[in-house]
Formats: sequence, C-alpha cells, structure tokens
Amino acid sequence: MTTSQLTSRRAADPAGSEARSEPPAAPPEPHRARRRVRLRLNGPRRLGARAALALLLLAALCATAVIGAVTVRGDTARLRTTVSGRAAVAAQLRFALADLDAQHADTLAPGMSADGSGTYVGNQLEALITAQQRRAQVSDALRRLSGDGAHGDLVGELLDGLGHYDDLSGRASYVDEQAPDRLAGHPPAVTVAMNAQAAAVMTRTLLPTADRLAADYQLQADHDTARVRADTRRWALVVGLVGLATLLLLLWWQRELARDYRRLFNPPLVAATAAVLAVCLAGVLALTSCASGAAAADRQGLRPWSRLAEASAVAAQAAAAESRWFVQGDDLGRSDATLFTTLTKRLDTLLTPAGYATARERPAYEDVLTRYHRFRADDTTLRRLTNDGKTDQAAVLLTTVGRGDIAFDFWDFATTLDDLAGQQLDDFAAHAADARGNLAGWPALPSGALGAAALLALLAVRPRLAEYR
Repeated sequence: MTTSQLTSRRAADPAGSEARSEPPAAPPEPHRARRRVRLRLNGPRRLGARAALALLLLAALCATAVIGAVTVRGDTARLRTTVSGRAAVAAQLRFALADLDAQHADTLAPGMSADGSGTYVGNQLEALITAQQRRAQVSDALRRLSGDGAHGDLVGELLDGLGHYDDLSGRASYVDEQAPDRLAGHPPAVTVAMNAQAAAVMTRTLLPTADRLAADYQLQADHDTARVRADTRRWALVVGLVGLATLLLLLWWQRELARDYRRLFNPPLVAATAAVLAVCLAGVLALTSCASGAAAADRQGLRPWSRLAEASAVAAQAAAAESRWFVQGDDLGRSDATLFTTLTKRLDTLLTPAGYATARERPAYEDVLTRYHRFRADDTTLRRLTNDGKTDQAAVLLTTVGRGDIAFDFWDFATTLDDLAGQQLDDFAAHAADARGNLAGWPALPSGALGAAALLALLAVRPRLAEYR
C-alpha cells in the first residue's frame, strides 16, 4: 500500500483513529456497605456498667419500699385521727346536744301535786345535774373540734346557735322559778313559749349543723379508709415489680460472672440476692396485710360504730321530743309527738343487728334492744297517764330515777348503747393499730437490708476488677 492510499484511508475514518488512540476507561468500583461501629466494653468497663445498673435498681427498690411504707403509715394514722379524734367527738356532740334539750324540758315537768296536799312530785335535781353535764360535754366537744380549720365555719355556727339556745332556755328556767307553787306538768305559759323557742333553735339550727359536721367526718373517714386500702395495694404491686426486676438482674449478673470467670457462685452477690428477695417478700406481705387490716377496721369497727353512734343521737332526739311534748302540751307539742314516732321507727332499723353484728356480738345487740323496748313501754305508759289526766303520775314517770321510770330506763338504754358503740370503736382502733403494726420497723428494715445489698454488690466486683490490674 502506497503512502497516498494510507493518507486517504485515514481521512475517510478519522473517528476510529481517535478511538484507537485513547486508553480504555477503568471499570467502576463495586459498592461497599458502611461498617457499623460496635462499642465493645472491655472487662473492667463491663463489670462497672453491670454494678452501676445493679446499684440503680437497688436504690429504686429502696426508695419504693421507704416511700410506700411512709405513705401507708401516714394514711393509717390519718384514718385513726379522723375517726377517733373527729368523727367520735362529733357523734358525742350530737348526743349531748339532743339530751341537753331533753333535760331542760324535764326540769319544767316537776311541780306541786294537783291533790292540794302540797307535795312536790317529780325529780328536778337529777335533770338539772344531767343538763349541766351535757352542757359541759358540748363545750368540750366544740373545743376539741375547733382545731379543725376545714370545718371552722360549722363550729362557728354551733357556737352562735348555742349562745342563743342558752339564752332562751335560761330565761325559761328563770321564769319557771318565779312560780314555785305551780302544778306539776303545767309550767307558766311564758316558760312554755320560751322552751318552745329554745327547742326550735335546737331542732332547726344546732342539731342539723351537728348532723352536717358528723356526716362530713364520716365521709372523710370512708375516704381515708378507701385511700389506705388503695395505697397499700398499689405500693405492694410497685414493690413487687421493682423487686422482681432487681432479682432478675442479680440472677442474670450471677450467670454472667460464672460464664466469664469460670466460677460457679459469687458469694457476695448471692447474699445480696437473698437480701433483695427477703425485702421484696416482706414488703409485699406487710403491705397486703396492712390492706387486710384496714378492711377489717372498716368492716368490723367503723361501719358498726357509725351505725350505733347514729342510733345514740337519734335516741337522744327521741327522748327530747318526748319530754317537750309532755311539757308543751298538745298545742305546741303536737309536732314533737309526730317526731317521736318518726325517730323511733328509725331506731328500729338502726338497732337491728342483721348484717353488722357477729355471732359474738349478737347478745350485746339483743341486750340493747331489750332496754330499748323498756323505754318504749315507758313512753306508752306516759301517754296513757297524760291522756287520762293523771299529770302527777306522768311527771313522776318522766323524771324519777327508778326501774320502770323513763329517766332511768332511758339512761340505762343510752348507756348500754354507748358502751356497745365504744366496743365497736375499740375494735376499729385495734384493727387500725394492727394494720399499722404490720409495717413495724419500716422503713428502717428495708433501708438497712438494701444498703447492705448494695455494699455486697460492690464487694462482688472488687475481686474481678483486681484481676485486671
């Protein structure tokens, strides 16, 4: 091939010439995934991390046990204060107010015999002495309740109403004393009117306010009882769960130490695990026992006592209505006669032991009912004598202290009822004390045991850490 032929061929194919003259392109590199960086703890750091986690769980378990014990003990103490220091005093206040009104009416019943013999019939002295005692009880109850700022307005209303009542009843007694020769059962008209006004203050102001106060304390007692039961169960669950998590960690750590260091057991860690197990079981058992004790205090003490305390106040109101009816006569006392019937029907329900009394307590309830029926029989006799115009005998029946007389039989019934209510209140206090006693030594015991467990956990890793030095 000549030079002219080569030149013409290159001119005809310039692109191919250039392609052959350039070097071939390098092939693309394959895609490589990024490596994940893994933080691998060496031996000392791994031991330290596990020890720190164990100490953290031990601290959480200790805090849970301590806070739970302090909370439940505080709830139990608050419940006992509410019932024994508030609700019981309010119940005594209601009874003392109602019986005070009954005694003031009884002081107006005695007088001179209608037969013209100049004989004084009835016992005014006993009613006067009892009225002074009831007035002192009212003052003491108000003093004890005055420290409760949440019910200061109700206590203030009672003090104001009591001052008005004292003024009216005192004026009624003064006017009655100005007629020393008046007949029994027939006090002066002005005395009767003032006594009726004092009774209106009692029945429309004092007793309703005392009822509201007692109802508030009863509601607070029910709330405190429910809170004790709820808190004990909740903290028992929390202590159990945190304790279980701590136990699982300690057991897992024991397994890891055995695998890494070829030792079957780590004695300090075994002792720490035993301490945690003891605290967990004791805490759950103590808190659940506290819940059971609170339930027993409510069922066997608080509920029966509140029912009997209500019956005691209603009985005193019934006795007051009976006395006012006799002193004020049919005109002013007609409403009191109706009120007496209403209150005694309520008593028939409150004194029924079904559902509240245990087999051991049922004879005491039956004894109260027997004495109550005597009081009812005396009232029937009083109404019969009054309707027959035998006012002297009726005044003697109402005020004389002897078996078969209203003053004695009501005192006998009211005292027996109060004793039974006191027994139920003592049962409540005993069960509440047992509930609090189930946490005796807490929170000192779990704090000491778990503090020792934390120290043992540190001792468990110390020999292993020494191997890396």
